[in-house]
Amino acid sequence: AIDNCSFKTALQQCNKLLKKQPDALILKAYILLFSYEALKGLVLERMGKSDEALQLCDQVRDKSPIDEPILQALTMVYRSLGKHDEIVKIYDNATRKNPNNEELSNHWFMAMVRNSDFKGQQQVALKLHKNFKLNKYLFWAIMSLVLQAENAPASQSRIFLELAERMMDKAVKEGKLEQTEEVHLYLIVLLAQNKFKAALDVLEGDLGKKCKEDVEINCIRNDLFLKTSNWIKAIEMNKKSLTESNPDDWNSYFTYLESYLHLLSEPNKSENGSSSAPANLDEVREFLCSLQKIVIESSEIKRGPFLAELKLEKYIDEKLKDCKPAKEIDTLVADYFLRFGSKACCFEDLQLYLKEIHIDSAKKIIDKFKATIDGSDDDKSKIQNIKKNVNIHKFERYLNLLVEYSEGESIQYVNKLWQSYKDSLQYGTKLLEAENQYGDDFVILCSHVLIDLYKKVGKNSYIFQAIFLLEAAMKKSNYNFQFKLLLIRLYQTIGIFDRPLELYKSMDIKHVQLDTMSHYIVSRSFSSGFFEESTQACYDTLPIYRSNELETPEMIVQAFKYMTYSKIQEFVALRKELENSLQKALIYREMIRLEISIASKTNKQIIEYLQDLEVSDLSYEDGFCTNLRDNRDFISMPNYNPDSKPTMEEITRVSPKLDKPWLKMFSIIPRILKCIHVEQNTNNINLLVEELEKVLTQETNDKHNIMEQEMQLGNVIAKLGRLVMAVKEIQNGQKEFAQNFELIAEELSNAIKASEPIDNSQIKLYDIKWMLFHQLTSFFEICNYTLIGLGILNETLSVKNKKSGLRALAQKLQNMSLTIKNHLLYLKKQLSCLKELFKNDIEDSDQILLYIKSEPHVEFCDEEENISFIREILGKMKTNWQNNILNMIKEIESKVESTEK
Repeated sequence: AIDNCSFKTALQQCNKLLKKQPDALILKAYILLFSYEALKGLVLERMGKSDEALQLCDQVRDKSPIDEPILQALTMVYRSLGKHDEIVKIYDNATRKNPNNEELSNHWFMAMVRNSDFKGQQQVALKLHKNFKLNKYLFWAIMSLVLQAENAPASQSRIFLELAERMMDKAVKEGKLEQTEEVHLYLIVLLAQNKFKAALDVLEGDLGKKCKEDVEINCIRNDLFLKTSNWIKAIEMNKKSLTESNPDDWNSYFTYLESYLHLLSEPNKSENGSSSAPANLDEVREFLCSLQKIVIESSEIKRGPFLAELKLEKYIDEKLKDCKPAKEIDTLVADYFLRFGSKACCFEDLQLYLKEIHIDSAKKIIDKFKATIDGSDDDKSKIQNIKKNVNIHKFERYLNLLVEYSEGESIQYVNKLWQSYKDSLQYGTKLLEAENQYGDDFVILCSHVLIDLYKKVGKNSYIFQAIFLLEAAMKKSNYNFQFKLLLIRLYQTIGIFDRPLELYKSMDIKHVQLDTMSHYIVSRSFSSGFFEESTQACYDTLPIYRSNELETPEMIVQAFKYMTYSKIQEFVALRKELENSLQKALIYREMIRLEISIASKTNKQIIEYLQDLEVSDLSYEDGFCTNLRDNRDFISMPNYNPDSKPTMEEITRVSPKLDKPWLKMFSIIPRILKCIHVEQNTNNINLLVEELEKVLTQETNDKHNIMEQEMQLGNVIAKLGRLVMAVKEIQNGQKEFAQNFELIAEELSNAIKASEPIDNSQIKLYDIKWMLFHQLTSFFEICNYTLIGLGILNETLSVKNKKSGLRALAQKLQNMSLTIKNHLLYLKKQLSCLKELFKNDIEDSDQILLYIKSEPHVEFCDEEENISFIREILGKMKTNWQNNILNMIKEIESKVESTEK
């Protein structure tokens, strides 16, 4: 059965044998192994079986096994369930019984590594070194001390590092450092204490000779030259490196120039107690010129020496008033563009040197760039010209040369860019499917101009047009992720959810990107109105956090195993970043919002959901929030705006960036709902309500990006919490709270009434925006949460009112529920009016197209060959809007129906 991978059959056979031999640990171990295989494939058929696996593990663990197959089986199951502390225990027990077994001791150490028990690691490593005399165990202990230091208060950290240094010094004296990674560990210990001179001495001595060819060590050496003001040595070493090894190594250029520039700015300052040679500016220029000649004559010209020249002359121009640049910065920039203007990196390379430039100078520079366009007719030159033109247009935008364009001029500019894109397509016919077309950035620039117009005049027409152009270009470059990021934001702007989700999935985002990029699709996804689809989108982002629990510890284990000390801190940091990810916490709270709405279709479902809700996963305390790491990527979206303006990523956000105040608020709200259900004592509810009110007050003062509708929700929930407290006090016989109840009930009703969305019955189909759906879903959420709270109170009163005479109070709560129901019916009426938008005599897509053509528009919208394509896109938009509205109507009907039961 095992040979045939029939684990289920093998499991059955083991169970039969186990009945005959109840104490056979090896059989139980095999059962665990087969269960583990089943867990991977079928999640043991249902989630409940993980408890069975743990129970079986505990039975085996309690027998203190030492056989490797049994221990491995236990390890597999415990690891898959995140029980790293249990793995430590089983190997601790096994090692105590068999202290001379090196392999068991290694497993014990690695179990400590998985459990992030740095102190335990150190102790086990020292035992390993004492028992088996291998140098690697000593270095494991030293590395563990470093990790302890990183996670300890400053006073303790110093002690750990001093001990690590003493152990390292002893190892050096005894000649135990043989590999580059061991030298790297020595540097880690010294650098953690800011002992830069000592670290440089290590690299300049015999140990440094062991790692001459190590690129990372050379970077550390250069950094140490600068930190110890060792300018002359830095110049000599990097001059030699650039001449003999790599004339394009920017780290060497940076160190060389920084050192020379320090000598230039402080000519009389001694270095390490001795006089330094005077800095010779001509010598630097001659050296850079010689390197430029070398790279010009090579098969592929390198950017390094030309960027170095730019850095040097800019510094002289800005900082050294007694010296004049050999060439004007404008001239150097133009020369650089002549050589590298066809490279995609040219824009980023030159941004630094074009900041704050006067508009007249900017125009002259653009003219110089245009003069570099080659008039040759061969395809290679044409392609180079396309790339140069793309960069020229990027610089025009960056230098703010388009700011005076009128609406009509902007449209003509977009037409020009689109034509340049179309002209470029003939040269990309042989590109691979996964490659972008040479002129794709023309289309991105088109969309940026149209987004500018949208922000300026507020007309959806420009969003539609940007979508048309990007969707058309994506037919030729289906893997262009920059197109997709822009399209996701543009579709969201007009309240479309399904197409952004489709685009996001097509980007094949994996691993750490699930943490850094998922905010594009899951942030405030509740506002889409597609609760189940949004919930699934949130679930789809979770594998990275599960992977971090299971796989990142294994990366750290492997780094120890193969003595790659230079990577251990990096892997530990990655683990910590993902464990404490702000995005992870935000996703979890968004999931709870969505799940509450899904579960509230019936009273029974929502009660069960609140009972099972783990409030321990809803931390909001200042200490918790302080430790959160914001790993979100806000720079991947292309941006060519001037530095003085918001980035394109900021401009295209449909709502403010989620942050810690939002997280606090949406941690407290579900806690309050759970407390309403489970708490008889009002103390906990009172504490939570006070915390929520504190967040609302702070947000009112500081504007931390909680939206108006979310503030209204928080206000309603706070008043609902106070209403619940009043009811519970009345239930407990405190009759004086009856008047308080009336006052709070009125405040709650007024707060809900104030949060009603404005009448949207007159809105046009082409004016639909994300904000419309946000307002509607937010009001639904307010009504839903209030009904949940009132429903729970009504349930408790219905049980007690026969004895306590609380019928009048129960009736008031029922009347309040009826009022909320009427609010929901009003919301349904609004949505029904929106539904009527799709029953126009004119085809909906044609209605929008007529609107677009009635406004300033790009030529693309007039070309006959594009009309069917445009109609197809508009048809999909209409379907999404319609489905969204119908889905929300259905949600409201379900909620109203549940209140009537």
